[in-house]
Amino acid sequence: MNNIDTNRYLSELLKGKIPPETKKMILNLDSHGKQAIVDYYNENSDFHQHADISNNVYKFGVNTDIHTKIYHYTTFSSLKQILSSKYFRLKPSDLMNDPNDFRWASKLGKDILADNGANNTEIDKYEGMINSQPFKDSYVWSFTENGESQALFNVYGNKEGLSLEFDLPDVMRILATHNAHGKESLKDFTDGDAYTFPLKIEYNKTIQEQYIKPVVLEWLAAFRSYEKDPIDMKEIMLNCSQNMFLFNMAFKDPLLYQEEEIRFVVLRISQLERDPELIIRGVPYTICELTNDLIKSIKIQTGNSLKINEASSSIKKLGYNIEILNSALPY
Repeated sequence: MNNIDTNRYLSELLKGKIPPETKKMILNLDSHGKQAIVDYYNENSDFHQHADISNNVYKFGVNTDIHTKIYHYTTFSSLKQILSSKYFRLKPSDLMNDPNDFRWASKLGKDILADNGANNTEIDKYEGMINSQPFKDSYVWSFTENGESQALFNVYGNKEGLSLEFDLPDVMRILATHNAHGKESLKDFTDGDAYTFPLKIEYNKTIQEQYIKPVVLEWLAAFRSYEKDPIDMKEIMLNCSQNMFLFNMAFKDPLLYQEEEIRFVVLRISQLERDPELIIRGVPYTICELTNDLIKSIKIQTGNSLKINEASSSIKKLGYNIEILNSALPY
């Protein structure tokens, strides 16, 4: 949108019952500040198309009403520990195998800012915004829709792997119920309760940058105009912060595309930096209770020395009757 179009849109936007001092403040903004306001309210702007938080949650979220088979990869020794304890353990987001987990989008955003003229002070403020985001007490449980992933069998099993089949709505129901502590509405959540939701990870860097670039450039324009119009710019920067928080959860390094990850994210409300339900050997966890029918079936990795009858016998001794199959992969 050129300067003429921007001024025309602003004139239309400022019609109506807007205090004269507010109009004066906005009209005295430089071109970047004016453009930030126009892009924030113009539904056809690149920013608005990629920064509507409700649309983005829908785009990268997963429909929990549809019965979808999802799989979690582990080993038989780990499975026996899970069955014995009667719960799954979810690790904090900052202790996952990928050191860039929950940081990948902000890393791309920093590069985009640098490529578009942001100075060191502005980049430091951007990083401060990222680091001050809420819900530091967050946990992740990773799944995939691919129950025959050679890559995941090798990463998590190394010839001792299993893929455990679940029904996605079952996982959501049990995990969300556990984290709600008997509360039926999210608006009633308080310290100790946790929001629970699934996301389908986006690995395509082109798509990632289509969403990140307009958001971080909008943040930059708003930051530069904050002193002249703190009210509007604070609202814009908050929206940008919320989107980057979502993008950090939903975007991962494209090199990891073979994971094909669907993840359940647990965000606990807490005044503390971290408030885990469980600590084992210094590692904090939250948990998901294991019901008798949560695991639908088990596939044994090709090349695993474990036999179906051996696995079935061990599992039955622990009180579970779960279908066990051999993987169809040739190797």
